[in-house]
Amino acid sequence: MRVLEVVENFADGKKKGKSRPGRVKKSGASCNGSVTSLRKKAKNASGEKAKMYHWCANMKGGRKKKGK
Repeated sequence: MRVLEVVENFADGKKKGKSRPGRVKKSGASCNGSVTSLRKKAKNASGEKAKMYHWCANMKGGRKKKGK
């Protein structure tokens, strides 16, 4: 049995995972507004835009880190 080494080549320039700065703006969503209004917008949106509204609402609703 032969073992082949696989080297990942992201020729399209995309990074692995979700660490892509500018996802919110690119999707057309906005983090302005209350958590409730963001959840309402997410309910009426679809795809990446809805994900970004949910993400913004989660970031606004979350607890601040200690010492910052």
